[in-house]
Amino acid sequence: MKTLVKNFLLSVTAPERPLLNEAERLIIEIEEAKNKIHYAWNHFEYAAPEYVELAVLELLLAETHYSLLNKRYRIMQGLNKPPYSLDGHLHHHAFYGALFSTSPHLSHKA
Repeated sequence: MKTLVKNFLLSVTAPERPLLNEAERLIIEIEEAKNKIHYAWNHFEYAAPEYVELAVLELLLAETHYSLLNKRYRIMQGLNKPPYSLDGHLHHHAFYGALFSTSPHLSHKA
């Protein structure tokens, strides 16, 4: 009888969800970190004068945690390149060169 009830309960329960991959877990952690930032901002806005310093540190901690998770996700997705790579340098040089170019087709004549 016990086995019959157990088999019945197993057939009625929802199937287990597949395990999340690392990127999906990171996205969930990032969302949780955003909620912690909102919570910390709330503490800061309504903090009594003697707790302002503590509220600022709590906010700084929450924002730092969010930044670290976001950076980790971007690296995992291949969205971040090292800041001093030759490719990055050439990209910035071309971008700023285009903005401040003195070529005749980009300059405005009055």
